[in-house]
Amino acid sequence: MNVSEESISVERLLDMARNQPDYNHASPILEVIMEHYMGSPFANDIIRKVNEVKASFRKTGVRASASPASPGNMPRVHVGGRPKRAGTPIYKAFIYEGSSRRVQLLCQALKSLGWIAKETELQVFVDLFGGGESVRLRIVWTGEVNALSELFRRLVSERQLVKLPTGLSLWVMVNGHFWENKSRQEFGNNRLRNTHAPKGDSHTINHLVNLLDMTQSMDEIRATLESQR
Repeated sequence: MNVSEESISVERLLDMARNQPDYNHASPILEVIMEHYMGSPFANDIIRKVNEVKASFRKTGVRASASPASPGNMPRVHVGGRPKRAGTPIYKAFIYEGSSRRVQLLCQALKSLGWIAKETELQVFVDLFGGGESVRLRIVWTGEVNALSELFRRLVSERQLVKLPTGLSLWVMVNGHFWENKSRQEFGNNRLRNTHAPKGDSHTINHLVNLLDMTQSMDEIRATLESQR
C-alpha cells in the first residue's frame, strides 16, 4: 500500500530511517525526505536532522540484514516534469558536457562577485550542471535577479553551452534550483522570464559564460578579463 505524502510526517520518516539495519537500507527513506521537503521553509532544519541520522550510522557501523525499504511504501514525491505547486524543487540537473573544472571556476567567480552565497558547497554547484537526478540543495543567489536570468539565458538559449533535461523549461529549471537571498524563497518563473538584461553587468556575464565555452582557452579568458580592468 502506498503512503501518500499527506499522511506521513517527516518525524515518522526519520524514525523509519533510524530503525533500519544499516545506511544502505536507510538511504531510500532519507532520499524521500530530502526530495519532498527541500522546497519547504523548514529545509535547513530537515537537512540537520537527516545529517544526524547519517552520522549515527557512521558511528554504529554496518549491520546487514533485512531488505532495503520498498519504494512502494515510500511517499509519492515530485521528481521530474513541471512542478505541481510553488516551492517544489527540481531534482534533474542542467546538462554541461565540458570539463567540470570550468564549472568549478564558474562557481569561484560567482562567489568572488558576490552573486552566490559564500558558503555554497563546490560539489553542490558542480552537481547542478552534471545532468543527473541527484541535486538536493538550492543555490542561494545573492546577486540581482536580472543577472541570474541573463546568465542562464545566455548559457542555455543564446550560446547553447548548457542543455535542459527533457520536459523542463529554462525558467522552471532556474526557479527550481535557486533561492532568493533575503527571503530564502524561489523567484518565480514569471519574474525570471520577464527581467531585462542588466546593461552594467553585461560584460561580466559574458565572461562568466565564456568560462564554460570549451572553444575558448583559459588564457584567452584571462586576457579578456585583464583587458577589462
